[in-house]
Amino acid sequence: MLRRLRAFVNSLAEPWFPTLCLRCGVVGTSPCPECSEEFTPAHVVGETAHLDAVVALVVYDEVSRPFIADLKFRGKWATVQAFTPAMSFLLDECIGTERPGPVLTWAPTTPTRARQRGFDQAEVIARHVAHYSGRPVLKLLDRRPGEHQTGRSRSERSTGIHFDPRRPVYGAIVVFDDVVTTGSTLSAAAQALRFAGASAVVGVTLAATPDRPKR
Repeated sequence: MLRRLRAFVNSLAEPWFPTLCLRCGVVGTSPCPECSEEFTPAHVVGETAHLDAVVALVVYDEVSRPFIADLKFRGKWATVQAFTPAMSFLLDECIGTERPGPVLTWAPTTPTRARQRGFDQAEVIARHVAHYSGRPVLKLLDRRPGEHQTGRSRSERSTGIHFDPRRPVYGAIVVFDDVVTTGSTLSAAAQALRFAGASAVVGVTLAATPDRPKR
């Protein structure tokens, strides 16, 4: 509870203090516009079970990794705020501009990680994009306790991930996550959403690990 409160307070405080770009130190945004030009676009990701499509904004490499880690492990809201316009544009390219369109949701992190950090980075991304794009966002999934994905091998990532739908769903759903590596997390989330009634599921992530083998 204290960690969640601290993360919330930090999110309120961030806009009132100067933000320094994590990479070059310039005041403004993190990443700053100049450093953003160094990112490698990722976009379409290979075929993934239970999903109609998966798209990512940038390649998860030595340039993007520090910024994503700043969000994922330290709750730096400035990072996702800087990426939100591009994520919203990517979403429009993927599903069209009609409003309200598909409902947005996210693949929750493990309950243990959420308690430790006081926030869920996938939820932060989904809610920022929803607010910026004017699209509806709902928490549609609960993640069962189990192993988190960080630090696991590709083969280990394919097991032990299970989600339960919170309610029946209808139509198309967009599910967000921070990084896609093997696609196992998004696949498990999509499987649960389809079980709950989704007719189509699209995955959208901030980054994609390069050289991901097709499933």
